[in-house]
Amino acid sequence: MPVLRFAEEILLLILHEESDGAEAPAETVWRPTLAGAVLMELAVEGRIDTDLDSLLVSDPTPLGDTLLDPALARIAKSKERRDAAYWVGNIAEDAENIRDAAIARMLGKGIMEIAADGAPVLARSVLRTRRYPPQEGAPEQEVRLRLMRVLFGNDIPEPRDVVLISLAAACGLFKRMLTKEEREQLGERIELVGKMDLIGRNVVESVRRSGSVPAAPPQPLSIPQVKGLPLLGSALEANKDATRFLVEKYIEHGPVFAISLRRRKAIVLAGAAANRLLENKGRVYLGNFEARDERAAAGIAGSGNPRYGRLLAAAYSRPRLEKHAQTAAEAARSAAAEWTPARPLPALPALQRLAAAQLGAILTGAPPPGECTADILDYLATLPAARMFGQRPPPLQARKRRRARRRIDAFCARMIEAHRPGGPLHEAGDLINDALDLHETDPGFMPETDLPSACAAPLLTGVDTLAAACACLLYALLKRPPLLARAIAEADAFFAAGPAAPRAADKLDTLRRAALETLRLYPPAPAAAYAAANSFDFAGCRIPAGAAVLTANAVTHFLPDFFPDPQRFDIDRCLPPREEHKQRRAYAPFGAGAQRCLEAGFAEVQIPLTTAAVLHAAELELDPSDYELKLQGAPAFRPAQSLRFKTIPRHAGDRQIVK
Repeated sequence: MPVLRFAEEILLLILHEESDGAEAPAETVWRPTLAGAVLMELAVEGRIDTDLDSLLVSDPTPLGDTLLDPALARIAKSKERRDAAYWVGNIAEDAENIRDAAIARMLGKGIMEIAADGAPVLARSVLRTRRYPPQEGAPEQEVRLRLMRVLFGNDIPEPRDVVLISLAAACGLFKRMLTKEEREQLGERIELVGKMDLIGRNVVESVRRSGSVPAAPPQPLSIPQVKGLPLLGSALEANKDATRFLVEKYIEHGPVFAISLRRRKAIVLAGAAANRLLENKGRVYLGNFEARDERAAAGIAGSGNPRYGRLLAAAYSRPRLEKHAQTAAEAARSAAAEWTPARPLPALPALQRLAAAQLGAILTGAPPPGECTADILDYLATLPAARMFGQRPPPLQARKRRRARRRIDAFCARMIEAHRPGGPLHEAGDLINDALDLHETDPGFMPETDLPSACAAPLLTGVDTLAAACACLLYALLKRPPLLARAIAEADAFFAAGPAAPRAADKLDTLRRAALETLRLYPPAPAAAYAAANSFDFAGCRIPAGAAVLTANAVTHFLPDFFPDPQRFDIDRCLPPREEHKQRRAYAPFGAGAQRCLEAGFAEVQIPLTTAAVLHAAELELDPSDYELKLQGAPAFRPAQSLRFKTIPRHAGDRQIVK
C-alpha cells in the first residue's frame, strides 16, 4: 500500500496552494477531483473497470480502507450500469467526508499538523525535508516535489504520478502551481503524461467536465428573523444564557437565522455546518468586525497577520506553560491560601487576580504589581464587547478603560526594558523576548511604539479566559461532592509528589476531564462576531458582503447527536471509547478554524493545574450552598458576580513544595 492514497495527495496539493495565498478551488472543482481520485485508486487496486459505456465492479471485496470502501460499496449496490461521469458526480456528493477522513489520516501519520489558527497544514518536518515520515518502509518524496521532478525531467514517470498529474491538470491546479511561461513550456509534457488507459481517460474527462460546468446558482432562501439575543441584561433576568438561546433557535430554524441586536441586525451561522465553514473558508469569507481595532482582540479571535499570530501562538504554547508550571502552580496556591477565611468571596474577581499573577509571571517574567492587577480588572470590566454589535460604551466607562490601558501599557513598557540586553530578564524566554525579536527582525511590522500593546494583549485575554473557566470548574465540582473529593485527593497527591515536571499536569486525569466537560457546558467563546468579507452561500441562503455575522460555534455542545444527554455533566465522555470531545467540529469551546482562540491548548492544561492548586490550598464551599450558576457577558461568557465561595485554608505550612 502506498504511503498516501490519490485522494490524500491531491488534497495536499490543493491545501498547499491555499496556504500559499492562492484562491481556494471552487467546490465544483475539488469535489469531483476527490471523487475521481477515489475511482482511480479503486481502478489501480483492481476493484473497478470500464468500457466505452459504463463503469463496472470487477471485484467487490472491501479493501479495509475508509476512503475507498464506501464508494466501492455504492457502485456494487447499483442495479443499473452507469458511466464514469455518473459515478464522479455521485461520489462527489460525499466529498466532504472523503476530505475529512483524508485529513484525519494524514494528521495521524504526522504528514499534516494543526496550525495555531486551527487549520490543518503540511507538517513542518515535511516542509523542510520534502519527504513523508516513514510508514512501514522508507520515506517517500512529498507529492509537489515529486510531480515537479517528473514534469521538468525526462524520466519515465511512475504510474501513480501519471494519475496525479492527470487529475491536477483536469482540475486546473497547474494554473496555480506553475507560471504562464512554465505552463506553455510543459503543456505537451502534461498532455503526453495524461494519455492513460481507458478508465483513466474516462474518469479524468469526467472530472474536467464537472469542474468546468458552473454550478447552477442557488435560489436564496429567506433568512428566518428572530427576536433579540439575550446577550446583556435579559439573559440574567430569565436565568437563560445566550448559548442556550442560540441552541433553541438553531433547533427551531436551522443553521442560519437573523437576530436583531438593538441598532444592528446580525446573521447567525450555527452548528457543525458553521464550524465546517469556519475551518475551511473562515479566512476567505469572514473578516474582523469593524470595532475590533485593538490588539487585545487578537487573542479572542486569532490574528489577521501570520507573524503576529505566531508570536501569540508561542506565548500560549504548551511548552511555554510547562516550562513555568512550577511558577504557575505556586502563584495559584499562594493567592488561594491568602483568601480571607469564612467570608463570602466573589469568585470571578478573586480568580482574575490569581490569573493575572500567573500569566504575568509566565508571559512577562514577573507578576504585575497590585495596582496593575487592579487596572487589568478595570479594563476587563469595561471592555466594550457590545461595540461589536453597533453599540458604544458610556463615556465614563470609556475613560476608565483608557486610563487602565495606559497603566497596563506602562507596566509592559517597564518589563520590556528589563528584557533588553543587559536587563535582569534578558534571558527569560517569554512573550516579551518574542516581541523584541520580532521588532528587531521587522520593525516596520512591530514598531517600538506597539511593543507594550502587543505584550499586553495576551495577558488581558488570558486573564479573563482562565478565571472564567476555573470559576465554572470549581462550581461544577462543588455541586458534586463525590467528584470534588476525587479532585482534592488528586490535587493533594500531585503536590505531595514534589516539584512540577514537564507534562506533570497529565497526572491530573480527573481534573483534566472535568475541565474539558466544563468547557463544553460553559464555553468561554461560544460565539464570535465578524463582518462578511465576501458574499457567500450557506445552507441555501445568500450571505451578503458586509453583513454582520455571528458564528455560534458551541451550539453543537448541546445537541444529543454529538453529546448524548447534553445537559448532564459527565466527565466520562472524555474516556475511550466515547471520547466525544474529539469529534471534529462538534467540540469548539474556543471557536473554530482560523478564528479559534490561540490560548486554547494553553488553557486546557492550565485550567486543571490552576484548579488543583486552589483545591490544595483552600477548602471551598458555595455561598449560598444551593446557588445555581448564572452567566453574563459577550462575546466571552463568564460567571455572574453572584457566584461566591467561602474558604478555609488548607496545607498552609507546605507552600514551598513546588519550587
